[in-house]
Amino acid sequence: MSEKGTRLRTSRALAAYLPAALSVILGACLYITFSVGQWRSLTVPSWDLAIFTEAAKSYSHFSAPIVPVKGPGYNLLGDHFHPILVLLGLVYRFFPSGLTLLVVQDLLIAVSAWPLVRLASKQAGWLLGSFVGIGYVTAWGFQGAVASQFHEIAFAVPLLAWASAAFVEGRWVAVMAWSAPLVLVKEDLGLTVMMIGIVLAWRGRESEKSFTYPLFFAVFGLLAFFVTVKLLLPAFNASGTWAYSLDGSSNRGDVTLIERALWPAQKYGVIAMVILGAGIIGMASPWFWVIMPTIAWRFLGSVDYYWDWKHWHYNAILVPILLGALLDVHRQWSSQQDSSISRGWGWVTSAQRPVVATIALALPCAAAFVTAPQLPMWQMTNPGFGTLSPRMAQAQEINELIPENSKVETDLTLLAYLVPRHEVYWVGSAKNVDIDYVVVDQRGAAWGDQKNVDAVAYAQGAHPGHSFELVYNQGGFQVAKRIS
Repeated sequence: MSEKGTRLRTSRALAAYLPAALSVILGACLYITFSVGQWRSLTVPSWDLAIFTEAAKSYSHFSAPIVPVKGPGYNLLGDHFHPILVLLGLVYRFFPSGLTLLVVQDLLIAVSAWPLVRLASKQAGWLLGSFVGIGYVTAWGFQGAVASQFHEIAFAVPLLAWASAAFVEGRWVAVMAWSAPLVLVKEDLGLTVMMIGIVLAWRGRESEKSFTYPLFFAVFGLLAFFVTVKLLLPAFNASGTWAYSLDGSSNRGDVTLIERALWPAQKYGVIAMVILGAGIIGMASPWFWVIMPTIAWRFLGSVDYYWDWKHWHYNAILVPILLGALLDVHRQWSSQQDSSISRGWGWVTSAQRPVVATIALALPCAAAFVTAPQLPMWQMTNPGFGTLSPRMAQAQEINELIPENSKVETDLTLLAYLVPRHEVYWVGSAKNVDIDYVVVDQRGAAWGDQKNVDAVAYAQGAHPGHSFELVYNQGGFQVAKRIS
């Protein structure tokens, strides 16, 4: 190859890889900055971080994921099926902190930008690829996931990103290889694997390729789902059931399946963001259907959190799938390929398709820009965001006051912070346990309308037959020690 040809090839590689690399760096910096800010300010949206920190702690000692936060001897594999979390133990052993899990999640989500932004840059050029990268790392689903702190779906995001890129490029074996581990992330993702197999079979049929293996893959996903929810989860769960099955319950009483799926109107926010995340035209790709199992169980469920588009972690896995669907259509329309995708959108002429595809590729970034003030990371624009909470000093004092490996019952505020050094229980979950210390945050949200909860009074009421004395009372924190 000539020197000129070498320079041209290098230039094209940089045009594809540089936006992808910068997107990963931008995402990691944004997410980690936000997570550290939450940690320093004692911002605790739920007890989930403490739960997963206890699981990582157990795995780091090569033990089953026993999580006292949820009750004595509670095996977390009976809550959700996520054996992939054993990987957390390797990191936690060297960095024993709840913050470690936050950083791991941040990096997993950030690195998922690489395959998709690289692909977008190859298809549309470095400038538009850069906008795709910005829209991707600031996407609604990722912001909600980072703000709600660690959840197992963090491992699904990069797997789905690489699978999505492989689908667009027509690499069926790679799609299945990246998708197969999803069954180890969470039980419902077996249905996602099933849908991926069906989509591959459909696309294979269209291009006259064998679709037998994708159908086998679909069966694998379906079997993995049923084995997990019917055998594995009940086996690990103390009640012998799958705790999150759709039992037909609804906050509205007797309603039809369609009514459950389409009401309340809160669900339409998710639908709108899904459409924008796919750049509208991405809905024409068969890959778009990979989101349907997740959308179905969320919309049919009766938990309000499932229907939210701004917060929580349920939307994170949708983001790479939607971008993959958009890139799939963009690839075909920008090259003016004739396919079922094009035929299904006959109102867009052949001459218009490259222009429409280019505009569509910019839509997720535009959506991210418009919705930014409504999303969690807008908090980073507030003066003083991430400032060390004055109460962190008390938190450290309490951690050091309580002897290592003590049994501690506490509310939400310090739950995850106490896990590394102690055996930690949620208030009310320590029945029939000889608790050594009770830690109460009188300003915490866990107590609802109760004001100035007294740690000693609570401890003696929760653990009759034992006496407690107050050993710490500063900054709204109280610590009661068992003395008999």
